[in-house]
Amino acid sequence: MDSAPDKHIRNISRSSRPRSSTRGPLDASDDPLALPETPTSPIKHKSMLAANDTFSGSSFYELDPLAPDNLPEGLEKDLSFLLRHSNFHTLSHLDIPPPLRSEFLILNPGEPLSTSLGTLEKLLAEGRFLIAAHFSASILTSSLISPTDIKIIFSLFYTRLASLDLSGNTVLAAQESKALEDLTSAFYYIDLKPESAATDNDKDSEHEQEHEQDPRHIVPWPLRVLAVRLQSIGFGDSRRSIGGLYEIGLEARREIMRSEATEDERELWKQRLADLGIRGVNALIEMGDFDSARRSLDSLRAPGSESNITKLRKALLLLRIGDLDAASQVFGDSNETKEAALLKPLISMSDGRFVDAVAEWRVLGEDRTRTDGALVAQNLAVCLLYTGQLDEVFDPVIPYTYLKGALNALTDCLFLVSSAP
Repeated sequence: MDSAPDKHIRNISRSSRPRSSTRGPLDASDDPLALPETPTSPIKHKSMLAANDTFSGSSFYELDPLAPDNLPEGLEKDLSFLLRHSNFHTLSHLDIPPPLRSEFLILNPGEPLSTSLGTLEKLLAEGRFLIAAHFSASILTSSLISPTDIKIIFSLFYTRLASLDLSGNTVLAAQESKALEDLTSAFYYIDLKPESAATDNDKDSEHEQEHEQDPRHIVPWPLRVLAVRLQSIGFGDSRRSIGGLYEIGLEARREIMRSEATEDERELWKQRLADLGIRGVNALIEMGDFDSARRSLDSLRAPGSESNITKLRKALLLLRIGDLDAASQVFGDSNETKEAALLKPLISMSDGRFVDAVAEWRVLGEDRTRTDGALVAQNLAVCLLYTGQLDEVFDPVIPYTYLKGALNALTDCLFLVSSAP
């Protein structure tokens, strides 16, 4: 008689496992981003802040050096539509192995905005992108943010989307990017003509007309570029990415020719224009149009001498196309650079020569002058997996934190470098 109740109790206890989510964020009765009455894991959060002295959060105000700092009085923009809880999906780390999990940080409602930004800055510096994505959304939906503080709102929104993308949640990032709606609409443009141009009806009339014809965009450039790609994914239209890059490319050309632009500003716009060319090739590759991608890549002409990072990005695109011979010739005679050294083992991996790649990655890992140890260690771990050397994958010599993304390291490497700003 006693055995039956015991079985009954054990069957009921199964419901204590984490319940699979069957509702979206709009249907949930409890908001996943809302601040709880009693914050969880307070000790972990305090320890995070204790080591936060070197992170002030100032980088979030420097996302785009050419973006307008403060909008003129009467031209403020209300961005409350970007602060809605419904814009953000619930994040989960249940698919991450337990030893590699880190609990989501809970926003402390009593701390100032600068402290929260410093915490977020530290998360990004440590590469904890999933936690950073959650924390940035928590800040955006809190009372710390004013709907008219466009600079910090756009920076945090960019951090949210980029962190989702880097943590493998590109589909979620694509859906959330729709909240920006049409970035080419008049809402995102303002006329920053100087007051002198408005008061002088003779000498500055031509200057005033020029400002009226070229209104300035208030969204930071990195967010605009990222949104082009994510919205094309979110709307299921790959051609949208090509058109969007072309449109902001025209704007970059106008900025280069703007008479009042300084030489430093022109140089920055030239770099951005060259970057858009690389991104356009990448978009063609994602569409599967390798022939057009190769022709576009051959036609790219960077201003002045190409930097080593630009050459590496071109080489990585050639690897994605499958032209290993062309990729190996990108650096020409300058094969002693740090970027050229990265290309050699990547070519070996693309060619299926993982044993050779292991040896080449080891050589790079022994170079203490390099600053890309995480990238080298992750790719070495991937090659060790492919060659069946599982015992060496978890060698304590290789930093444990480097192995978190080992299975996706090659994909991450190709994406990060080929889409770097």
